[in-house]
Amino acid sequence: MVKIFDLQREYDELKAPLAEIFDRVCRNGEFIMGKELAAFEDAFARYTGVHFAAGVGSGTDALRIGGLALGLKAGDKVVTTPNTYVATVMALSMHGIVPVFCDIDPETYTMDPHALEKVLKSEKGVKACIPVHLYGHPCRMDEIIDVCGRFGVTIFEDACQSHGALYKGRKVGTFGLAAAFSFYPTKNLGAYGDAGGLVTADRAVYDAICRLRNYGQAEKHQHIVEGFNSRLDELQAAVLSLKLGRLDAGNEKRRHLADIYRWDLEDETPVVLPVEKPWAHHVYHLYVIRTPNRDALSQALRGRGIGTLVHYPTPVHLQPAYKHLGHKKGDFPVAEKAASEILSLPLYPTLTEEEAVSVAAAVKAFYAQ
Repeated sequence: MVKIFDLQREYDELKAPLAEIFDRVCRNGEFIMGKELAAFEDAFARYTGVHFAAGVGSGTDALRIGGLALGLKAGDKVVTTPNTYVATVMALSMHGIVPVFCDIDPETYTMDPHALEKVLKSEKGVKACIPVHLYGHPCRMDEIIDVCGRFGVTIFEDACQSHGALYKGRKVGTFGLAAAFSFYPTKNLGAYGDAGGLVTADRAVYDAICRLRNYGQAEKHQHIVEGFNSRLDELQAAVLSLKLGRLDAGNEKRRHLADIYRWDLEDETPVVLPVEKPWAHHVYHLYVIRTPNRDALSQALRGRGIGTLVHYPTPVHLQPAYKHLGHKKGDFPVAEKAASEILSLPLYPTLTEEEAVSVAAAVKAFYAQ
C-alpha cells in the first residue's frame, strides 16, 4: 500500500523530540501567545526573509486576517485564480469582499499575467490581487508585480502550498505587501492540527494582523477593532519550530522523488508531467500529472494499492456557493480543462525511492494495456 500522504512515518521519526516538546510546554504552563510562538515567528520570518511573521489558527484565517489587515472591506474586489482550494476565495468573500477570477498558465497552473491584465482592464475597482503559488511552484511574480503596479492593485500572496519555493532565487511570500501560509498537517511545513501564519515587511500591516488575530486588542482589554480568536498555540508553534529545521531537507527529498517520477514517466507514458520553469525552485507540495484518462488511471492505481487525489476537481467559479457570481462553464477554459485532467500521485519526504518507482511502474502498466 502506498498512501497519498503518510504522516505516521514522520511521527515515528520525530517521536522523541515531540515527546520532549510536549513535556516542556506542559511543564512551562503557558499555552497561548508565549515564548514558543515568539521563537517560531522569529525563525519563520528569518527563514522567509521578511521582518515580521505572525502565527494564526489556520491557513484560511491567514487569508482572512491578512486581507482585512490590508484594509479590504465589504464591496471591494479581489482577483485570483479559480483553480485553487476554495479557502483562497471564501476566507474573504464571507466578509462581503467580491472575488474576481482570471485564467491560469497551462503549464504551471498559476496565475497568467496576461489574463490578469485583461481582467484589470475590464473590471473596475479591483483593490487586491491574490496570486496562488500552487502545488509548490511559484507564480510569475515580476510580470504580476508590473501589471498590478500599473493598475494600483495591492498584492497579497497565497503561499499556503509553497513553503521554501523560490522565484528567481527569492522565497515566495516576499513579493507582496503580505503573504499567507498554511501549516495544515500535510503541507511541506505542517503542524499536528490546523495552523497558519502570515509574513510581511510592513510594520503597520503586522500590527493590524496582531490585533485582528487576538480579539482586536491593541493592549490588554483595549479592543480597538472587531477581531477574532485565531492564535497559533504554543504546542503547535514548538512543533513547527522543530519541523522548520527539517524543511529544506524535506523539500530536496520531494524534488528528488519528483525527478524519479520524471525519469520513469516522461518518455514511457502520454501523461503530462509537472513543469519547473528555469526561474523557479519547485518544492512539490503535490506531484500533479494530467491525463484525459484521469478517473480510469486513478481507479487502476487504487486497485494496486496506490492512493491518489484530485486537487481540485471543481474550479471555484463553478462551486454552488458562488453561483451568484453568474459564471458558467467555458468562462475560464484553461483552469476548467486542467481540473478535468489533474491527478496527484503520492509524494512526501518519507516516501521511499522504491515506492516512487513502483508508483511509476503502475502508471506505465496502465498505459501498456
